Amino acid sequence: MRRACQSLLVNYATVLYTANVDKMTQDLTGQSGMAAKKPGILIVDDLRENRRMLARTLSTLEVEIHEAESGAEALEIVAREPALFVALLDVRMPHMDGYTLAERLRSLPQSATLPLIFISAHDSDTYHHHRAYETGAVDFLNKPVSPRILLSKVRVFLEAFLRQSELEALVKRLDAVNTTLSKQTVRLETSAEVISQIVSLLDIDELLTKILELIRDRFGYAFAGIWLLNKHQGVKTVALRAGQYGTPTPVHRPGDVIAMDAPQSIIAHVCLTGVPYLSNNTKHDPHYLSTPELPFIQSELALPLRFGEGLLGALDIQSESLDAFSSQDVAGLSTLADQIAVAIRNARLYAEVTRLNEELEAKVQERTKQLETAYHHLELLDRNKSDFIAVVSHELRTPLTLVSGFSELLSDDPAIETDTTRRQAVEGILTGAHRMHATIDSMLDVVKIDGQALQLHWSQLSLGTLLNDLVAQGNAALEQRTLTVTLDGLDDLPNIEADREALIKVFSELLSNAIKYTPDGGRITVSGELLASAADADTDYVEIVIHDTGIGIPTDMQEIIFSKFYSTGEVTFHSSGKTKFKGGGPGLGLPIARGIVAAHGGHVWAESPGYNEARLPGSSFHVVLPVAQAPRSFAILEMLASGQDS
Repeated sequence: MRRACQSLLVNYATVLYTANVDKMTQDLTGQSGMAAKKPGILIVDDLRENRRMLARTLSTLEVEIHEAESGAEALEIVAREPALFVALLDVRMPHMDGYTLAERLRSLPQSATLPLIFISAHDSDTYHHHRAYETGAVDFLNKPVSPRILLSKVRVFLEAFLRQSELEALVKRLDAVNTTLSKQTVRLETSAEVISQIVSLLDIDELLTKILELIRDRFGYAFAGIWLLNKHQGVKTVALRAGQYGTPTPVHRPGDVIAMDAPQSIIAHVCLTGVPYLSNNTKHDPHYLSTPELPFIQSELALPLRFGEGLLGALDIQSESLDAFSSQDVAGLSTLADQIAVAIRNARLYAEVTRLNEELEAKVQERTKQLETAYHHLELLDRNKSDFIAVVSHELRTPLTLVSGFSELLSDDPAIETDTTRRQAVEGILTGAHRMHATIDSMLDVVKIDGQALQLHWSQLSLGTLLNDLVAQGNAALEQRTLTVTLDGLDDLPNIEADREALIKVFSELLSNAIKYTPDGGRITVSGELLASAADADTDYVEIVIHDTGIGIPTDMQEIIFSKFYSTGEVTFHSSGKTKFKGGGPGLGLPIARGIVAAHGGHVWAESPGYNEARLPGSSFHVVLPVAQAPRSFAILEMLASGQDS
């Protein structure tokens, strides 16, 4: 590792040497960079007053606003403006509407990831929202747009764009440094020893001291020191970081400072001007500061320590010989000065990175504690919710039992039986009570599943018979909705060990879902097969698949639908009908089904190409159950689960 670093530093020192010689011979100066282009917002609307209103709202941001009255003009702007960070699109426009424009933008490399926000005064229903998001939109706003909301949303994308631009600029700078480091030149023999010390020492003070010792010993100079820019009591100074002047009693030692405006000081002059300074006869040099304790110094060379365009300090070397520094010495020592500057800069960066890492680690620990606290609070809230459901369910059961009981007594009353209106009213009360009973039972099942207190009563049963009975019970609803149910392979399944009542809840829920989300005239297929068990499995497994030709399930929702209280569609359109098309529910059926299947040692999941009410891609619910309950083997379940995840 050290040899690799040494080779890298040698190459880098050669580059610095060449650049330093060029600077001294040609006296080149740096160039200032061009101003960065402002981030841009694209507003597309065929009505000028709408564009002007949005532009006025966004004018408070430090951005460049581009307006287009058509999709074609918007595409032209995108082609010539690389700094766009968000586009605001109207939906209804002549020749090319907003959705078509969005699709065109997504197909272009320069705008494939450009955030798109639709704004419309008319097309604000669910269909248009879905259409917008399908074309790649990140948001959909309804007119009139609140200026505060618009500014808030645009600022999010502006900040993300600025961060990304900063990262890209950083990557470019790093690429430039890597390119510089990769250049190969002739190795400098005189720098090899010093560079080997640079790669072998980690402590910056020890490294600088060792470099100064090597400079003195190798070239026979009397004194050498590394001075760094500093501020002392608000005054710019230069402080000695490493080295000492004078023996046996030091004249200057680390920590000593010289004012930048000192009238006589070669070191201060170099730090002030940033230009190398050579005096091969200090007795006649106006900038040399004569010191009685150092009477024999006749030559002094001070070299600026630079990293990029920044000046860090100076490398100062003094000799007791007249004309001690040749042009070759200046070139070689300039390379060392640049290498010292790199070492100092790297040390500062390392210290800064270390500090930032420590701060980041502290913040991560703090955030982790906050997340743990939040998780415990959520866990407590979930437990409290389950307890509340259990209490409420028990409290409702008693009065509901009275309602059911008295309603049944009323239904048997001859006066009620002969009065059609009253009989229908009593039957309605009984139906509602039964449905409330079912809901309460579902709530209690959820509590039992959460608390792992679900009790199952095992018996041998035929899944074919059970599913045939459930389909027969739903014939009236199927006929009303003109739905066709096909049973396939169920008679070939072996009997399994399971809780009959529990599995009735599972498959009733899955069949009910298939009916509710399949349009009239659709088809439902219930199929079953015996799965090939793994070699080390203790039992076989059967799989039941309930497939429908319905509206399907979004791919990102196929796991969420098994969450407690999750319900598809809007709550305002909730319907308590069990077979009505797209009728909602309390969001308990699928979580209960999963809990029951899991208690059987099985697995249930949903598959669908996606959601589309026009194409009707359909959905498939898979239920895998073991044939025997003890001993259990989950090898095949893990295999199926991993296959599903892939």
